[in-house]
Formats: sequence, structure tokens, C-alpha cells
Amino acid sequence: MPATINLKLTARLAQLKAALSRRDRVSTNRAVVTLLDEQAPIGEHWKTISHLMQVSGEYTLALRAIDAFIASAANPAMARYSKVVLLTQAHRQQDAHDLLIQLPENVPDRAGHAYVLGNIALTLGHSDAARGHLLNALEHRPGWGPAWLSLASTGNLAEDRMAEQMLAEAAAAERQGPADLARYCYARGKLHADRKDPAAAFSAYLRGAALLKSETPYSRDANAANALSAMTGFDAEFFKRMQTHATADTDRPIFVTGLPRSGTTLVEHILASHSQVQDGGELNVIQHVAVTAGGVSGHAIDQYLAGGGTLIALGDLYLHLLTERAGSAGRIVDKTIDASRYLGLIATIFPNVPLIWMQRDPLDNAWSCFRTFFIHGVGWSFDLDDIAHHFELEAKLMAFWKRRLGDRLLIVPFADMVGKPALWTSNIISHCGLGEEDAVHTPHLNKRRVSTASGLQVRRPINTDGLGVAEPYRSFLRPFTDAIANCTGPIDARGSI
Repeated sequence: MPATINLKLTARLAQLKAALSRRDRVSTNRAVVTLLDEQAPIGEHWKTISHLMQVSGEYTLALRAIDAFIASAANPAMARYSKVVLLTQAHRQQDAHDLLIQLPENVPDRAGHAYVLGNIALTLGHSDAARGHLLNALEHRPGWGPAWLSLASTGNLAEDRMAEQMLAEAAAAERQGPADLARYCYARGKLHADRKDPAAAFSAYLRGAALLKSETPYSRDANAANALSAMTGFDAEFFKRMQTHATADTDRPIFVTGLPRSGTTLVEHILASHSQVQDGGELNVIQHVAVTAGGVSGHAIDQYLAGGGTLIALGDLYLHLLTERAGSAGRIVDKTIDASRYLGLIATIFPNVPLIWMQRDPLDNAWSCFRTFFIHGVGWSFDLDDIAHHFELEAKLMAFWKRRLGDRLLIVPFADMVGKPALWTSNIISHCGLGEEDAVHTPHLNKRRVSTASGLQVRRPINTDGLGVAEPYRSFLRPFTDAIANCTGPIDARGSI
């Protein structure tokens, strides 16, 4: 490489490093674009840059960088597999599938190849194809927890012939590391639950949760401090004061929050069945806006504005990152986990967007969280006492935001939603400023991708099967019920305190 080119490249990389250290998004993106436009010969470093862009929500640049990595890779097949992974993270499952089937079956290895195909098929709603791919993965890696966990979500295992195969592969599963063994335990819990054996099911879930808890840092104090910060600085006059600042004139995002497993995916599925709405999922975009604003409290917003920041800029950042993830068409459902912690920021920068909060019977919700393997790790879900503590925090947040936001925040009780779906579907559609359409009343016919643990349930007609699911496990859930009884205020099925 000529010395002049080398010096120029060194300068470009120094600019990128400096922008990253300042957390300057605009300058970072500009530096990456320059490197891409100049086709900088940085080889493996393109993969690192792609990851940095993906983490910051800049998927257009992440994909351009991964293509640059592929163009310079010594092993193009493995490099293209890196793009498959990125496409799944960008919720572009069909594109990921189409690229993966072009690669040799041993990329990254035969089990991994089949496993990814199976999970893509599952997300797209193709259960039979998913089962075939996942069973193929297990032929190459018997007892593999991730494959068994995905298989367990494809249907009822009570009389399925693969159930005996799962039990027969227990010894192989025990030879895995803690994370994969935990997944096998959750799958085995699902098998025993389908067979209506509460003791065996709870034992399997308990072991899986214990394995994950040992690997996942979690602090009740940090969780409580985060919840308190989310409610700090929003006095009764806060939003009135914010009306003096210009904001983004948009209703494009629709925020759906509530505890995991409370029915948020069902509401998303209903909304995404409307012709004007696209699904978004757990976008995790608002957290980038919070970083720019300096926090989620009212005080942080005031300080950001006092320092010269604008609500327009915050809104534009969110909308830019929303488009990066979901495209530019239609309204988008954002059901980011823990959006309750960002609700003050959301309501401030987007005074026109609808807000929906799902509530479910606490015991049913607690059991559903405890038995669910959350792919991104939800630290409080591995311990029944921690679940109770987190539920109390969320109940206080809901009560606080209902007082501050009034009718702008629609609270939807899950039991009422599934008991009177026509009424509540109309309420939700009206709250979001949408016109009635027949499709929203038959959301199970919507063939969209669903990447959450509720994927199987929402592909069925709305039903009441989710009510009372914890009752067979009530005696095992005493740590939760005892802890809830000792909360600072009782929590009912609607989350009131």
C-alpha cells in the first residue's frame, strides 16, 4: 500500500475512533460512510464496524459494512453467514433465509445451518418446515438445548413422538454448557406441562432458571433505581411546560407496553392486521434516544433542553432509527420491553402517538414469565421473589403514568381483551386513530413474522386459554404470592396498587 494511501487511511480510522469515543452519532456515521465510499482496505475490521453500526441501530450502514467484509474475506461463505445473522437481527427473516439456502450446509456447521433455517421458518409461521430443520439439527448435535427449545414451541408435545426423543437425549444434554443446558430444561418443562404434570414441569423450569440466574447479573437495587428515575421530574405541570417546545408532528409509532407475556404481542398482531400498520416488534430504538437526551427522567429532559437540545432532534433520531429497522411505509408498532421506563421521554417528544399498556392477572403473568426463556435475558425472570419485586415496580409505574397521562394511556386488561375481543379490538383501533377493518378482528389469519415467545398463540383465534394457566402451579408459586402479599400495596389483575 503506497505511503500516502496508508496515511490517509490512518487518518480516516483516527476520525472514526475519535467520533466513537465522543459518542457522536453524526460524526461516526460520516466517518463510516467515508470509509465505505473510499472502499478502504481494512479487511476483518469491516465486520467490527458492521457490529458497531448494528448495535447503534444504523442497519443501512451495518449491511454496507458487512458487504465490504464479504468482498474482502478469505472465507466468503462464512462471511456471508455473518450477513445471515445480521439480517435476522434486522428482522429481515426472508432475506436471511434466501441467503442461507445459497450457502453450503456445513456453514457455519451442519447443526447450526439447520437450526437457523428452523428458527427463521418458525418466525415466519411455517411450523412443519421448522420442525423438519430442527430435527435435522439434532441429528448432527443430539441433546442440543437451543434446537429442543425451538422445537418445544412448535406445538403441544403431550402425544408427539419426538417427546420420547427429547427424554432419551437427556444424557447428551447434560454434557452441554450451562446456557444450552438451561434451554433444554425449559424445553423439558414445556413437555411436562403439555403432559399436565405440574411437579415435573416446575422442577425442569426451576433448574433452567437457576442455571441462567448463575450466568446473568441482576440487581434489584439497580432495577428499582431505574424505575424511580423514570418517574422523577415529571410533576403535574411537566407536559404542559413541554408544550412550549416544538415536537415531531407524527403519529407513526404506536407504543405497546406492559410486562412480558401480558398480551403485548396479541395487541401488536391485531394492529398489524390493519392495512395502515406494520409490525415492528421489540425495536429497542428509544434507548438510543435516551442516551442522547442524557437519561429518562424529567430532570434529564430539562437539562438536555437547557443545553441547547431540541425535542425535534430527539424525535427525528427515533424516526430515523425506526425507518432503519422497519422501513419507511406505514405506522409501526413498537413494543420494546421495559418501554414503561421510557414513557415520560416518549410522551414528551411524541405528544401525538398512542400509548397502550397491557395488564394480566399477576399469578398467570408471573408463571408465564418464569417458564419463558427470553432470548435476550430478563434477569428478574429467573427467581420468583425477583419477579414479585419487578411486578411491584411496574405496577407503580403504571399507576404513576395513568395519573400523569390520563386517557392518552389506554390500559387493556388481558382477561377483558380475550373475553370480549370485538369490543376491545375496536377500543384499541379507535385509540390509535385508525378506521375499522374486518382484518383486525381476525388477526390469526395474518401471516406476518412473529419472533417472540407468543408466536404460536397469536396464530390461533383469540381465546381464553391464557386465563388461569398458573392455577395448577399455585403451590409451587408460593414465593411469588407471599412476596406480592408483602408489597407496599396490593396488585390486582389490572395492576392497580
